[in-house]
Amino acid sequence: MSVSRVYARHFLVAGATIAALTACGHGGGASQVAVKVNKDEITVLQVNQQLAHLAAGLPQDQRDEGARRAIAGLIDQQLLVEQAIEHKLDRDPEVVSALEAARHLVLAQAYVQRVLGAQAKPTEQEVEQYYTENPALFAERRVYALQEAVVTGLTAEQATQVKEKLRDSRNLEDAVKWMKTENIKVAANVGVRPAEQLPMNMLQTVSKLKDGGVAVFDQPNNALNIVKVVSSRSEPVDDKQAAPAIEQFLGNRKRDQLAQAEIKRLREAAKIAYVGDFSKYSAADRPAAATAAAQAAAAVSMPTSESAETPRNSTEKGIAGLR
Repeated sequence: MSVSRVYARHFLVAGATIAALTACGHGGGASQVAVKVNKDEITVLQVNQQLAHLAAGLPQDQRDEGARRAIAGLIDQQLLVEQAIEHKLDRDPEVVSALEAARHLVLAQAYVQRVLGAQAKPTEQEVEQYYTENPALFAERRVYALQEAVVTGLTAEQATQVKEKLRDSRNLEDAVKWMKTENIKVAANVGVRPAEQLPMNMLQTVSKLKDGGVAVFDQPNNALNIVKVVSSRSEPVDDKQAAPAIEQFLGNRKRDQLAQAEIKRLREAAKIAYVGDFSKYSAADRPAAATAAAQAAAAVSMPTSESAETPRNSTEKGIAGLR
């Protein structure tokens, strides 16, 4: 999980606390109240917000239990909020600062989700195009039994020698034995991995290999990742099964792109002045703007259910994020 997403989720918890604090003593009519906790109330809206996050990720026969747990969690939270207020923690400077930071994040999330999110919904044509352009993930999807060898600590000359050895023999086992005799650092492992668990650049090559085929991938610092397809089996995913995962992936990608562009536009239009000791960061701000925009966009992305139920184990958990 990226730092930005850890940051976002940390403050989403604080954001939930804000909701609980603002709900204290402000219940509406009986129809708006789900549970009364001492003198305070948990509203139907609060329960529905919790259920919205849970519903898509739970099988139908577990949703009543999920609802019970959601309500129990809100009750526990409300009891803790009451104690926090009784101890005047809502006036503590650190708590006030954290609540304000959470408020800022929730507002930024709302803008990205409501203003930019509507523009990010992919069309049926875009979904169909992604499905068609990625047969290795869908129509021609395979599950691979792989042997892998990660080779590190190489000089450029040694890396070339390893590649030549593999090109001549195409035998990974012999190549690993040879590397060990040459005191080359190599870590070998085996495993079964479906297509969606392979990095996209690796999948593009591995999907073209027949059983027994070997591919070599260059890594930074002259390191090599060697992959052999020991065996494979076909497990295709049809367009209807894949559509929900593709829609979510394309929507998230487009939303992040729109958010980055919007942050860039807002920064260019804004008057930003670094004050006092912080002025030293001004020069570094401009070349880092693109990175900052990307991180900010990720940080303010609204959380979505990670496992919308579709056939075959939620279509392998959304085709593993489509890499």
